[in-house]
Amino acid sequence: MTARGYNQSVPLFCRATPILLVAALAFSARAGVVSPTAPLFTPPAGAWTGPLGIALADPAVSPFLPPGLDVTSLTSPEAMRAAAPLVYALSHSLAITPQALTTMDPAQRKAAIELAAEDAKETVQAKAYELAETARVLSKSSRPLDKEGRSELYAAVSQLTEMRQYYGPWLDEKGKAAVEAGYESAARKAWEVRTFLLRHDANPFVERAAKPALDAVIKPPYVLKPSGSAEKLRANMANNKTGWGQSDLDALYVGFGFVLREGGKHRMYYHPFFPQLTDAVSRQNDLPLGYVQSALKLIDKLEGLILEQNKIESAPATGPPATLTMADLSILLSPPTQKTIKLH
Repeated sequence: MTARGYNQSVPLFCRATPILLVAALAFSARAGVVSPTAPLFTPPAGAWTGPLGIALADPAVSPFLPPGLDVTSLTSPEAMRAAAPLVYALSHSLAITPQALTTMDPAQRKAAIELAAEDAKETVQAKAYELAETARVLSKSSRPLDKEGRSELYAAVSQLTEMRQYYGPWLDEKGKAAVEAGYESAARKAWEVRTFLLRHDANPFVERAAKPALDAVIKPPYVLKPSGSAEKLRANMANNKTGWGQSDLDALYVGFGFVLREGGKHRMYYHPFFPQLTDAVSRQNDLPLGYVQSALKLIDKLEGLILEQNKIESAPATGPPATLTMADLSILLSPPTQKTIKLH
């Protein structure tokens, strides 16, 4: 069967599937249905490695494939990601299984690859423009971002990263330019939001009129300098959380920079630079282990906030780093208490 004859035998609704998929994904993203970490194309299962290897080893199919996609590129599951659009078209648009592709005669296999490659190019190109437009809308300077909006921004950067990393060969020059422009604007916006959220977590007192003097006294970055005795106490408490009293926890907290504020039945501790870190210690000389567990967790949080603070201080002032990972932007999926933020 010729490629033309095979093409005519495929129902129209099958060939329209990629375009319909793009529209469905766009609607779902706006409705908050698509997961922020959902990939554009599911990585091909291992069952496709052999059949694709047979198909791509045929020199007759090379003219239909993008540059770099050949049998030598199927070296690992990660390397096969570039073939994901082709696999999607084979399995969804043409309803071809790995076994069916293997048993086809060379002419049928060539026709199937030709059709699938055509559909894959159309699908990837359409998705590139859709993502670029989504990035443009989400990156508007005056656009407030609620929790759902931040999740959508994270998803846009994630999918544009996937597009840049794996599917560039499927795009024409205009499609590649759209992806680069979309990634640049979405990544910059996401980095601004990230920086805002981290500063909000690290310096909530900036927005609290109840503690106006702290901002004038303590300037970032904060450097943690625990006392030697406090470090030793922490290690000992981590090994054995029972048998400690109020004086031991006082030495631990004060040694890690916390301030004591006397209360009634409890001693109240807070950190002057990170006032969201607070704890109460009962006035007992033999404390339940829960107090020690709480203290150790609070010090872990202190170190985490200092680490994030240092990331902010070392980050480029004009935008995201050259190598931006989705882990860097994970705070967009778990923001602080405020519901909506607006960057100017």
